[in-house]
Amino acid sequence: MSSSPVLVLDIDGVVSLAQPGSAHPWYATLQADMGIDYQALERDFFRGEFLEVLRGRLDLYVALQDYFTPLGLADRLEGFVAYWFDKDCVIDRDVLARADEWRQRTGGRCFAGANQEHHRVAYLRDHAGLGAHFDEIIYSAALGVCKPERVFFTNAQARMGVTVAQSILFVDDKAENVDAARACGWRAMLYRGPESLAGALAQWS
Repeated sequence: MSSSPVLVLDIDGVVSLAQPGSAHPWYATLQADMGIDYQALERDFFRGEFLEVLRGRLDLYVALQDYFTPLGLADRLEGFVAYWFDKDCVIDRDVLARADEWRQRTGGRCFAGANQEHHRVAYLRDHAGLGAHFDEIIYSAALGVCKPERVFFTNAQARMGVTVAQSILFVDDKAENVDAARACGWRAMLYRGPESLAGALAQWS
């Protein structure tokens, strides 16, 4: 177990920048490219069974099969996932570089802490190369619980082998996640862009 400095970065909104609500969300041309209505997908899938996928209780492909089949779109399932993962992989290399610099300077450890499912984590880790920048990607489907639930943070801390909660700096773009991390004793900051991260890391050692 360790109390050395630990940095934990969210993925969507901090490391990857094509999330819903961003300037250029991954689904911006989904209708034109694949004939799939994102508003219906978001309403009927991402707010529905996908929540079970995020908690690791249901496989992504099984859930999508259940959604696409009644719509007559079962043959587009694999193409859709490939499209989604590719378009939703706009990595902020500046953020990763700053995290790498911090790790080299302090000898601290760096993790990703995110609400993600198994297949996309594998894509981000192996295809997008995030695995080279983090000691581990700790994510909801592996923990069985999502941010901002308290158990996400307590389980993540145990998985990281951290005894002193205050040795963790958590960076997330959602206030409710930042508040939940603080309630568990972590240091946490609301992400406002690379410069805000640079300022925080300059003082974190």
